[in-house]
Amino acid sequence: MKPVLSALTLGVLASLSGCGYLMGDNGYFRDRGSDYQQAEVAPRMTVPADLQTRSIGDLLPVPGQVVAAPAGEDGFETPRPRPMLASADSSVFSLQQQGSSRWLLAQLPANEVWPLLQRFWSDYRVPMARQDKALSEFATDWVDFSEAAGNPLVRRMMPLLEQGRRVDGEEQRFRLRLEPGVNAGTSEIKVIHQNRDLGDSDNDWPSRSDNASFERGLLAELETYLNQSVSAGGSALVSSIINSGPVETSLEQDGAGNSVLYMNADFNRAWADVGDALARADVLVTDYNRSSGVYYVDLDQTRSEQEEPGFFTRWFGGDDEEEIKSPDENQLQVRMTSGTNRVEVSVDAGFEKAADPARARELLERIQRGLNEGSNGGAVLLPR
Repeated sequence: MKPVLSALTLGVLASLSGCGYLMGDNGYFRDRGSDYQQAEVAPRMTVPADLQTRSIGDLLPVPGQVVAAPAGEDGFETPRPRPMLASADSSVFSLQQQGSSRWLLAQLPANEVWPLLQRFWSDYRVPMARQDKALSEFATDWVDFSEAAGNPLVRRMMPLLEQGRRVDGEEQRFRLRLEPGVNAGTSEIKVIHQNRDLGDSDNDWPSRSDNASFERGLLAELETYLNQSVSAGGSALVSSIINSGPVETSLEQDGAGNSVLYMNADFNRAWADVGDALARADVLVTDYNRSSGVYYVDLDQTRSEQEEPGFFTRWFGGDDEEEIKSPDENQLQVRMTSGTNRVEVSVDAGFEKAADPARARELLERIQRGLNEGSNGGAVLLPR
């Protein structure tokens, strides 16, 4: 019996001493909540001089200076993450979409966005029916686009009309609402478009926009205007947008022989214009990532084949009866990269995966033609 008790005693003592091995400061299951404070930032990888590189930004940016907790402090708790704020790599205003719903997200509270919206309508000389600050709502007058003149907003929006559709005999109006955002200190801008026949008495706002392309077009114009308004030299930049002509473009080849479309514009203006150009070229955009500067397109389908016509109306293009023949060739990425005083537009088959050279150049030529059509066509304007 004594040998058995001795063995049990040794076993218990061994298990107790093992707790430090398993759970102590040096144990296998120790608390690793503060390990990140000892992490080191490695230097950037250098690329050999004979190779080319393309800047894609930091995918996992390191936050500001992290202060280590005092040595030996008990009860250390991992700090909560800070609220997501606009930084140098993200815009104050950004276009968001979920399903068929789209809105403009502002990294500013509603009371700071309201005067910017008032200035937008004033600068574009859009006739207003109502401005209600208590309800945070704007509503425009009914306007006959086909007979109006003098406003650049509609000139930029009219090319977004679906092929073959006209606005003769109709009048249009917009309602804009400013709502608090999900995160503290943010707000959201939502737009509804309505049209009716001339002489009609329908004044009830629809639950969804009558023309999704006009809704998206107004949001895109707001995004560009508002981002320029809050940037350095905003007044001059806004004036250049409103009174601007075509963006100067050039289709060239880089050092590796890849086709590249250069746009002499800032990123906000270029992003909106390329989106419009893809719509005019009847290229289906299945998804987009503005932060990365990428439009995902499918050349096997067109916008006019979708159940719900309009740019960004269908996120994933829907189910088509015709089988996709070669997704590697027809599902491409239109990538936009900011440079010095210009934006570089290229076409890839995937991340760090080159597209077929002929197909990439053909798509860039369609985008360039769409940019030119957008600056020359559809000069239908609103009255002063």
